Amino acid sequence: MQQIDIIRIYEKKRCLVVDDLTEVRASYKRMLKSFGAIDVDTAANGDEAIQKCETNHYELILCDYNLADSKDGQQVLEELRHRELLKYTTLFIIITAEMSREMVLGAIENQPDDYITKPISQQTMRLRVDRAVIKHENLLAIKTAIDEKDYGKAIEKCNEKIKTNNHYRIDCLQYKAQLLLLMGKYTEAKKIYEKVLSERELVWAQIGLAKVLIKNEEYERVEPLLMMIVDNDHRYIEAYDLLSEYYEKTKDYRKSQEYTQLATQLSPKSIIRHRRLAEIAEKNNDEATSLEAYENTIRWNYNSCYAQAEDYLALARNTVSLTRESSNEIIKEPIKKALAMLERMARRFPSNKNQVKLALIEAQLLSNQGKKDQAQTKLNIANKEYEQLNLKDIDVRFDYAQSHIMLGNKQKAYQELHIIYKEKKSDKKILDKIDRISDEPITTAGKQCAADLTQQAIAAYAIKNYTLALKIFTDAHSMFPQHTGVSLNMLQVILAKAENEGKNKTLYYSGKTCVQKLGIIHTNNKHYKRYHRLLAQYNDMFSEFEV
Repeated sequence: MQQIDIIRIYEKKRCLVVDDLTEVRASYKRMLKSFGAIDVDTAANGDEAIQKCETNHYELILCDYNLADSKDGQQVLEELRHRELLKYTTLFIIITAEMSREMVLGAIENQPDDYITKPISQQTMRLRVDRAVIKHENLLAIKTAIDEKDYGKAIEKCNEKIKTNNHYRIDCLQYKAQLLLLMGKYTEAKKIYEKVLSERELVWAQIGLAKVLIKNEEYERVEPLLMMIVDNDHRYIEAYDLLSEYYEKTKDYRKSQEYTQLATQLSPKSIIRHRRLAEIAEKNNDEATSLEAYENTIRWNYNSCYAQAEDYLALARNTVSLTRESSNEIIKEPIKKALAMLERMARRFPSNKNQVKLALIEAQLLSNQGKKDQAQTKLNIANKEYEQLNLKDIDVRFDYAQSHIMLGNKQKAYQELHIIYKEKKSDKKILDKIDRISDEPITTAGKQCAADLTQQAIAAYAIKNYTLALKIFTDAHSMFPQHTGVSLNMLQVILAKAENEGKNKTLYYSGKTCVQKLGIIHTNNKHYKRYHRLLAQYNDMFSEFEV
């Protein structure tokens, strides 16, 4: 009787087989036909599979992981979900001969309904697919309601199944909790997760509970709960992601970066996670790691639906920042690499808007190389397009201001920054960025903060507490890296500390950072005389450390 029911189920399903080998496609199609399937389509690569899903609804998809030069099975699954071409009522099964950690964890993370390892006999295929189909049919009413975005109805169907206390009760509790979480009903979701965990230690319930606790800002329980998961089993990469989120929310950017790095090592193909690592590393002031993460984002974005021009631009911006204060020999290779990446971006994402962004970043890179004429040419091109397109992208507006600052046209830069300031007065992140790229703070809060820190540091300096004064100025320098006064004050403290407490390499490099940040100060600058006096003292005092 069970066999007859399964055959009838297969008869109603439209199926898709995806494999780059003709004979394998034919073999899987024959297998599905023998199970009872009538309507079976095939696709020779990932792109063809996606095209067929654009026009057809399939209830069962068998997809090979390795698809020659096209998108792999994981990327097909990602794109179908990203574009909402894959319904909950579709079974997606990955077939693979590869059992590397990268593949297995990637498969688990993307949650196909199953993954089957090669070689596959007809008997094995039947057993695995039948099991997936039977479970799917038992939960079909819930999945149909989710596809319809009728979450209330989906929860009702969950409740009906839960009451019967059948074989799929735990699955229904999981669906119900996820739906409540999606709907923002955190208290109700929390009750389910805690109830399940009182019966059994299931990882999905632990992870779900951690999500609720983070949403409710009940942070004291989050860390031990998630640490227990990662200590017991490294396969649950979502736990690493949640630990990173928790540490970010509690302002521990170092640990947030650490756990995102661990997650990328376990599952390196996730470009979304590499992108997040880059952003967290920026918050942690780790520019080198941020640059590497953007490089990995681009490395893995081939054939990915998550590829975007902004990754290339972010990489180039990081390169600008990292090479601004280095010698010509050191910066040569990274700038060359960044310029090559921008060329790739231009070919892959051609548009007038991207051309403006490209020219602005190229101008900054060329400026760092000392190629001021070429940089100005790029900036002139960008200026024309910038005014015509009336771009609202805040990153581009900052690029515009930054390019003009680097090439000496500060009046035009500060005009743009003042406009941004007036428009974004309530956005602290943007206000902080305005102050970071300005010679002196523009915002009211920035001016007050710089003044307060300077006053505190000067007070410490006056009583010869050079260690405290240096710490305060170092903090101020990280907040306002282009602030000429802060850099000069910091340099003066370094010189005093070296003179009174002894020279060392740490002080030498701290002073070098200040000097590099200051760059060239022209005769018309109010700080000109002081800068050259302190620079001469620094060069004289630390001459023995120069290579």
